[in-house]
Amino acid sequence: MHILYHENSRKEPYNPQEDAYANNASIFVVADGVTHDKDANGIYPIPSDSAKVAQIICEEVLKYLSEKQPNLENIKQAYIEANKIVQQYNQSRPLFKDRENNGYTIGAAASSVVCITGNKLLYGVLDDCFISVFSADYQDHPMLRSYVEQSAKILDSNYDWSKPETRKLWRKEIRNNVYLHDGKEYGYGIIDGREGFIKYLQLGEVDLKQNDLVCVYTDGFIQLLQNMEFVRGIREQEFSGHTFDYIKEYSEKLDTYKEKTAYFIKQ
Repeated sequence: MHILYHENSRKEPYNPQEDAYANNASIFVVADGVTHDKDANGIYPIPSDSAKVAQIICEEVLKYLSEKQPNLENIKQAYIEANKIVQQYNQSRPLFKDRENNGYTIGAAASSVVCITGNKLLYGVLDDCFISVFSADYQDHPMLRSYVEQSAKILDSNYDWSKPETRKLWRKEIRNNVYLHDGKEYGYGIIDGREGFIKYLQLGEVDLKQNDLVCVYTDGFIQLLQNMEFVRGIREQEFSGHTFDYIKEYSEKLDTYKEKTAYFIKQ
């Protein structure tokens, strides 16, 4: 049993929807397009290349995994194949052709996927999309790293995001690369047609128990899913139309205004 909840940004409802999602009975994938810079006239790119990339990822990952045995190597390969299609798409786009001059604001997206077979969950995560499994103890597992958050702290402490050279550094040199700062390695992985994301693709498996709540989500749901009162309310109710109202009302209560997408799956 599962439900899908999607909500556009309440703060900027006029911007393109850049979350995407796809599923079948046992595979659930979401992707979150990376926000573009506005152009010299202050106009946001429409259509959004990142929205298209997110859509490509969901479609291609679901297609690949639907035709293969569920295992971690195939999840990895699904993202590799999706990245090839993204590369072809980006190479045809004006933003990509002008990437050295526009702050490297090319089509790109984070993503996460789960494959559920019986009481086994297999996952692949490129943050800022995540997966969570909540049992009766309400401990969020598996333990995943937030490469984006870790790297963003270094960037914010040392650079000015308002400068195009900083945004280019973030997207070109730190994304899909290893960035050294004070002798420590930083970096994060995003699907944008380049190969470096593999280092940051988190793969693993979780043994599921009866009544577990599985969540596959974009970053707009992070704050909500750190609130155990909210999680408890989702896990302990029967899915219905009231569940959507519950999520919407809690989202407004916590003022989580970002675009958000999540699959909620119960064993």
